Amino acid sequence: MAAACRRAGRTPAQVVLIGVTKGLPLAVLQDAAAQGLTELGENRVQEAKAKMGDWRRPPRLLRWHFLGHLQRNKAKDAVALFDTIHSVDSLELATTLDRQ
Repeated sequence: MAAACRRAGRTPAQVVLIGVTKGLPLAVLQDAAAQGLTELGENRVQEAKAKMGDWRRPPRLLRWHFLGHLQRNKAKDAVALFDTIHSVDSLELATTLDRQ
């Protein structure tokens, strides 16, 4: 990551590594968090909800990111579950998220 930052003219402090968890079992996420990964990304609200619900006492510093297309009917859950939503692709979705 440091080499990529140098090539891009950025410092590592300007970059966040997000471990994408799509399709991975909870044990893999728990191991990654135990190794120091604090940013986790998911692109399915229901899958993230299940993982978060099954996780007994997740690390306090863990941050969840929603990546990919978000349907408006899942906005309420997404706002409750995720720290950051990266993929707002319409004014209607932005309005729905703002209301939540």
